[in-house]
Amino acid sequence: MPDRELPHDAHPLDDEARGAPFPWRRPGPFAPPDRHRECRERPGLTRVPRSAGEPTWVVTRYAEVREALNDERLGNDRGHPGFPAPFPIPKDFTLNSSLLGMDPPRHTDYRKRVAKDFTVRRVKLLRPRVEEIVDGQVDALLDAGPPRDLLADLALPITISVIMELLGIPAKDKDFLHVRTRTMFGGTASAAERKEAVNQLDAYFRDLVAAKYDEPGDDLVAKLTGAFPREDDFDELVHLTRLLFNGGHESTASMIALGTLALLRHPDQLDRLRDDPDLAPAAVEELLRYLSVTDLTTARVARTDLTISGTEVREGDGVFPLTAAANRDPEAFERPDELDITRGSRKHLAFGHGRHLCLGSELARLELEVVFRTLYRRLPDLRLAVPFEELSFKDGGLVYGVEALPVTW
Repeated sequence: MPDRELPHDAHPLDDEARGAPFPWRRPGPFAPPDRHRECRERPGLTRVPRSAGEPTWVVTRYAEVREALNDERLGNDRGHPGFPAPFPIPKDFTLNSSLLGMDPPRHTDYRKRVAKDFTVRRVKLLRPRVEEIVDGQVDALLDAGPPRDLLADLALPITISVIMELLGIPAKDKDFLHVRTRTMFGGTASAAERKEAVNQLDAYFRDLVAAKYDEPGDDLVAKLTGAFPREDDFDELVHLTRLLFNGGHESTASMIALGTLALLRHPDQLDRLRDDPDLAPAAVEELLRYLSVTDLTTARVARTDLTISGTEVREGDGVFPLTAAANRDPEAFERPDELDITRGSRKHLAFGHGRHLCLGSELARLELEVVFRTLYRRLPDLRLAVPFEELSFKDGGLVYGVEALPVTW
């Protein structure tokens, strides 16, 4: 597909970029794509070819990514023809994204209705139950004996259990939901497979939400029925419930597994955490910055002509503020390519920024902190059960991570 004419202040696409359409692959589990650094070092924005459609602008410097994420001139409407979806989407298919696909003022209204249930204070009340779930899953891991897959046997059971209890989802439906969520987020599924998975999830959550209206309870979805009148907002609550489930387990499970691998590959940092478990909150923040597993969830489309970093962006252009690139910007973080769990900075953009800051960020922080406090205390000799070189990684999906993490102790 030929490029449109570029503004005079934009960088032409070089031969290497033309041969590697966006989204780019990571060269290793702990390194962002090389193109992030190259684009960050250029003045202005860079316009790059996209595997799923028209070229898109990428924003890579911390200050500009942070500003772009909260710029109301950049919209989240998934149905806009210029929206730069990272994967091909069938022409006859619209991906309902609830809050993720809304712009103000509609987004402001709906987010306000649910945000009070995810405040720091509310999430702190969940700590005893999260600790109980984590300890129970570590018990199960020890009972089963090594070797075990830390992702399948610890990370996913923990995060799925937490979000299912919070939302009031029956435990018997865990496998059904997880398989379809992985299809939706994975980088290997076809567009048709993703469409089918989303349709099945929509049907499931429609039935779930309908039951909550009919028989109210104490779980979060049941409580939200009071803020989402059935006659006006039934569909929105369905989409929100699916969003909370999807976002509430896959990315956090990936962070548990990949964060564990990062610590095992940086034994000096793991020793610090073992020696001082109170470093767990700081370790969580640093691992979130260092790994940036949800870098492909921040696509935007220009709602009007605007200028970003001296570059003219036209209405309808796709724009991708890349949080993984921002989180490695040396202008924002000293020694950005080093893992230092004493850094503890919360100014990273792993959860986004501004009006679309991840709704469940505090819940994810709690789960990660409890896991990293507990895991190395109870399994001090935890180590890989296979050579590092034999591990495979999920790249090209909405959530980056390791396919499996065999461990022993």
